[in-house]
Parts: sequence; C-alpha cells; structure tokens
Amino acid sequence: MSGNLSLNDAANRLGVTPAEVMDAAGLTLGELEHFAELDGFDAYQYRQVPVLTDHDMNAITARLTRP
Repeated sequence: MSGNLSLNDAANRLGVTPAEVMDAAGLTLGELEHFAELDGFDAYQYRQVPVLTDHDMNAITARLTRP
C-alpha cells in the first residue's frame, strides 16, 4: 500500500482529527485494524497504516467541506 496516506497523515494534511477522516472515509475500526495487521503492524496502530489513496482523499475532502 506504498504511496498512500495513513489516517494520521490525512488528518494533518486536512487539519482535522483522524476520527473525522475515518468517518468521512466510511471505514470501520475493524477494517482498519485488519489492514494494520496485514501490513505487519499491531491492530492498535491502525492510524499509522497507509490505506488512503488519492481518490479516497478527494472523496474525504469533499465530504468534510460540505456545508
């Protein structure tokens, strides 16, 4: 999943919290923990796993900027 952004990176870039990014992305905690384990992280490190693509970031940005 190289080249993608983690929840933490996306949150920093957008000036929001990782939880807001997670909600806007439509990802569940279970999905993110699973991705973390697949990438060799512990499940609790899910916010550090690069899972968000450019397409995801465009959708997240649009959802977060809606009135």
